[in-house]
Amino acid sequence: MNWKGFALILTIALMIAGCGQKQALQGNVSTSTPVPTVEPTQTPTPTPTATPIPKKTKQVKVYYSDDNLEELVEKVATITYLNDGDLYHEALEKLKKSDDPKLTSLFEKVTFKHVTMEKDGLHVDLTWSQGGQMGAPGEDFFIKALEKTVFQFPEVKALYVKKDGNQVESLMGHMDLPYPIVRSAK
Repeated sequence: MNWKGFALILTIALMIAGCGQKQALQGNVSTSTPVPTVEPTQTPTPTPTATPIPKKTKQVKVYYSDDNLEELVEKVATITYLNDGDLYHEALEKLKKSDDPKLTSLFEKVTFKHVTMEKDGLHVDLTWSQGGQMGAPGEDFFIKALEKTVFQFPEVKALYVKKDGNQVESLMGHMDLPYPIVRSAK
């Protein structure tokens, strides 16, 4: 036998052996279990994130009362805000809680619904939650604290205060409420 004949027989033998292995492998595969397919993984494309708008900070004067409502006490607080329109609202929000346990907030039960600076002055619409009303000394300090807080900003020349969206003669029924409250010429 020459080497070409030998190579032909060897090739046929290998082919038969290979086919036998394939049948053996196919015979071992169960038809009830699906063969999992591997999906190519995709790398998520990063989504661009918005650059955070830097917040501004400012120190403002805020006003509280002593526990006996005998005096109005000035404190300095730091506020953060995004734009100038938020400045007044954030200053008023600082009136709602005192960091000093010896001082009482006159605005704890007040919600500032709208605070907007307009051409004619600062417009504030507020409301009270239950139990937020005070007697005459409390109302007097409340109005003074409100005035002092907003008039520390030189651009605020007038303060228009509404209660529950309405212009009222008095906030708590003890003192007249001018409309608008104008900056004194001191």
